[in-house]
Amino acid sequence: MSLFPPYFGQRLKGKRVAIFVDYAFEDLEVMFPKIRLEEEGCEVLVVGGHPAGQKYTGKHGYPVKSTHTIADVDMATVDGLILPGGFAPDYMRRNTQMLAAVSACVAAGKPCGAICHGPWMFCSARDAAGKPVIAGKKCTAFVAIKDDVINAGAEWVDAAVVVDGPLISSRTPDDLVPFVQALITAIAP
Repeated sequence: MSLFPPYFGQRLKGKRVAIFVDYAFEDLEVMFPKIRLEEEGCEVLVVGGHPAGQKYTGKHGYPVKSTHTIADVDMATVDGLILPGGFAPDYMRRNTQMLAAVSACVAAGKPCGAICHGPWMFCSARDAAGKPVIAGKKCTAFVAIKDDVINAGAEWVDAAVVVDGPLISSRTPDDLVPFVQALITAIAP
């Protein structure tokens, strides 16, 4: 018996996606994609920089427990990655294992979605040549990090969702519906 009724799409059955978390994440930018991907049959890994089971509290007070620590996740076994905003990316971009995971996913052409302040991770993660993975790509983000995105070599675009190769980006929680739809489309077989 399936957990989901037949009217749910199940477009992501058999897929695995990691959502990176840290303290003060933007609550909706973790929970909405997590729930939508699970509705589509996806296994969602909640990955933090601390031991698995760590409780992280969003900036609006909603808690989430990590299912994995980054040290224990083989990114070759995931089909996509989500980088939420809030203050969490400021912590996550200091974690070399998380940055290496972003670089690996981008290099492998796996969908990597970042929303709000999440594209900071694209600015800090490096490709094999040592350039930000965002260099030469189109991207959007929360307007406060527009200069960071441009300084990392990206072309800033003010749009609800921007898809450029494996990079999928959005500005704010107001853009979550098109952001998640772009992720589902990119991850689906």
